[in-house]
Amino acid sequence: MYASVEITKGWDIWNKMAEEMNPEMESAGMKFIFKGCETDEKKIHLIIEVESMEKAKEFSIRPDIVSRRVEAGAIVESTIMIPLKD
Repeated sequence: MYASVEITKGWDIWNKMAEEMNPEMESAGMKFIFKGCETDEKKIHLIIEVESMEKAKEFSIRPDIVSRRVEAGAIVESTIMIPLKD
């Protein structure tokens, strides 16, 4: 899956949150393949391996996950998730 989201607190803060979330993501069948940000650090781009889009969507709306993302500067309503075929 390709995902992007706008951020307000810069790459380092967002990436620290994402790294700390790895075990929870793995238990939901998700794994980062690529993480990067635009040079102005206002938008991130991700490639995430997912077992299913349904699980990914469920994970992304969990209140605890949304809260952590917001705390790290993610503008969650700007999130775009696009399924990709390999």
